[in-house]
Amino acid sequence: MIDIISVSDEEVTLKNRENKNYDLLIGCGDLSPGYMDYVNNEFKPSLSIMVHGNHDKKYFPEVYKEENEKYSDIYKGFLVLNKSLINLKRYIKKDINIMAFSGALSYGIKPFHISEKDTAKFKRDINIKMLLKRIKNIDIVATHNPPLIENTIKKFDRYHIPSKNFGDMYKQIFPKLWLYGHIHRAYTINQLDFKLRKENMISYMINSVPYQKIKYDEEKKIILEIKRLKATKTKEIVLK
Repeated sequence: MIDIISVSDEEVTLKNRENKNYDLLIGCGDLSPGYMDYVNNEFKPSLSIMVHGNHDKKYFPEVYKEENEKYSDIYKGFLVLNKSLINLKRYIKKDINIMAFSGALSYGIKPFHISEKDTAKFKRDINIKMLLKRIKNIDIVATHNPPLIENTIKKFDRYHIPSKNFGDMYKQIFPKLWLYGHIHRAYTINQLDFKLRKENMISYMINSVPYQKIKYDEEKKIILEIKRLKATKTKEIVLK
């Protein structure tokens, strides 16, 4: 069983009042290096990983030089996952597959800004990687941009368009948990957290703004708890 904290987009005061030992910190983008350092020091997770958001370019005034699946020079202590599929056994001795992809659907420099052409290539690459490595399931997905899933996020503007290719990937791999950012809760009346059912499988599509605390049983492959100040309310959606 692992304890996860995910953060995205809004810099709010967070305290580890229970002095809990967190296994994993996931940053879903659009947070400053200073804030991420603060959260990392407050919760002291065994591993900290991140994807970039579309506003992170300002923290890289020169040419972007961060290497994928390497520790960041700007976001100290964070493993950067711009387009990745990794297993956590290498880092925290937990058999957990994590897929991650940086950026939002917008115009600009990669990895902060992406297109559906980029997500389509990522989808092909992941399918090949899963086949070659005989990976049958993915536990957790972390992206900045949300996936496009029918009957979930209903209203959005042209700056916050969910990705169709991410949605296709979601339905194909059906992870136990998909964390995303980009859409701020304060700016919408949309429901942003969902419990998805597909046949006898359950998955959670969860907005990380400003944070979520998650308990995951990696052996039974089930989400035990999702909460901010209190239990996160999810809308249940049945996929065909």
